[in-house]
Amino acid sequence: MSRDFPVKGLADLDKYLSALPKNMQKGAYRSALIAAARPIRDEARLRAPKRTGQMAKSIKTGSARQNQDGTFSVSIRLEGSHAFLGYFHEYGVAPHLITISDDLASQVEARLGPSKRGRSRTTVVGRANRMIKEGSLKIGENFVGDMVRHPGHAAHPFMRPALDAMKDEAVAAFAAKIREYLEGKTGFAAPLPEAA
Repeated sequence: MSRDFPVKGLADLDKYLSALPKNMQKGAYRSALIAAARPIRDEARLRAPKRTGQMAKSIKTGSARQNQDGTFSVSIRLEGSHAFLGYFHEYGVAPHLITISDDLASQVEARLGPSKRGRSRTTVVGRANRMIKEGSLKIGENFVGDMVRHPGHAAHPFMRPALDAMKDEAVAAFAAKIREYLEGKTGFAAPLPEAA
């Protein structure tokens, strides 16, 4: 997912930074992008589903990097064991069938090795996935057969709304970090935009 927001003054900033060595230009952009990503990441963590709290912990900020076209980018993404659930919440899930297939049973049996004491293939599958017993899916404590129609669910986005809500704070953090970086490296104050 990518969103672009028009920001005034970037051409002037680019012109100002072009007078500096390339490594300082890159350092300024990278540190500013990391600073800009923080408020969005923090807002996404606040908006994330809170059932266990693991979803919020899986929201991470990537390293700022220079792209092949010369632009710079930073990512805010879901990472780790609960990341896939975040995609379901963000984009929703279409209605679909969940089935037990002979292929699944064969794959699990191959991975676990042959069953001991003459257990059937479905028992081997049951060892690997406690939802399955004798070829039946289990929901809660109920065995429901070899197929279930999942009704799907609507999207409950939390990443995109965080970006929309915090874009102004992200731009302000970017500007402040650029100013701080340049003053720290050069001793010169970066030009401030005129008050509107």
